[in-house]
Amino acid sequence: MLILKKLRLFLALILLFSALPAFASSALWRVVNNLCVFNYQLLGSAFPCEKVYLDEGQQKGYAVVRDLETRYHFLLVPTLKLKGVESPELLLSTTPDYFSLAWRNRHVLDQVYGKELPRNAFALTINSQGGRTQGQLHIHIACLKPHIRRSIDRQLSSIGDDWTELSDNLVGQHYLGKRIRQDNLDGVYPFVQIGRQLAKNGSEMKKFGVAVVPVLFENKQQGFVLLADEARRVKNNTGHTENLLDFTCKGFTR
Repeated sequence: MLILKKLRLFLALILLFSALPAFASSALWRVVNNLCVFNYQLLGSAFPCEKVYLDEGQQKGYAVVRDLETRYHFLLVPTLKLKGVESPELLLSTTPDYFSLAWRNRHVLDQVYGKELPRNAFALTINSQGGRTQGQLHIHIACLKPHIRRSIDRQLSSIGDDWTELSDNLVGQHYLGKRIRQDNLDGVYPFVQIGRQLAKNGSEMKKFGVAVVPVLFENKQQGFVLLADEARRVKNNTGHTENLLDFTCKGFTR
C-alpha cells in the first residue's frame, strides 16, 4: 500500500509540474479528474487530493487539493470541467456555489497549520483569465497578507453595500469592493454579483479577478468584503488576485 501511495504521488507530481506547455495548463484538471476522482470512485480514497465530494454527482461535485509548492495553500476545484471565471455556467442558479463551498472547507488550513486560525486570517481568491496558469476553474484557499488585512480594515468604513472603489491600492492594484452582511457565503454567489453588476456582458467576465475577505463590521457583526479587480481597468490591474495571499500564514496566530 505504501508503494502504491508513493506511485500515485509521483504521478501527481509529474502531472502538476509537467514542463511541456501543452500539458501544463491542464495539469490541475488531470490530477483532479484522472487521479482524485478515479481513486475516490474505485477505492474510496481522495488521494492525492484532500477531499472529493460527489454525493450529488460529478456535475455538482468538487475536490480540495493541496498546492505542492506552498505549504499553507489549498484549491477548491469543481469536478465539472469549467475553464475559469469566464465560464457562463457560473452565472446559472443550478451551478454549485463554489465560493461558499470553499469557505466551508477553509479549515483544511488549520490541519496543516497545527491549530485553529482566526477567522480574519483567511481569504478566497480566483484569478482572471489572463492572470492564471491553469485551464480548470479553481478557488484559492489561503491566508491573507497581514498588510492587506490592515489596509482593508482601515478602509472598511468607506466600503458600502454597493460597489465602491477602494481609496488605497492593494498590492498596487485598484480594487472595487462591497459589503456582504452575513457571517457565511451561502447564497452570496460572487460570480453572479460581478457578472450582473460589473461586467458589461458575459465575455467581459474573463477580465475579473475575484476575492472574498472576512471582516468584522463596526457593530461587531461578522461579514465579508467582496473584491473585484478588473484587468486593464486602470494601468496596473491584472486580475491576479492571488497576490493578496500569504502562503506562510506567519502574520496570524491565536
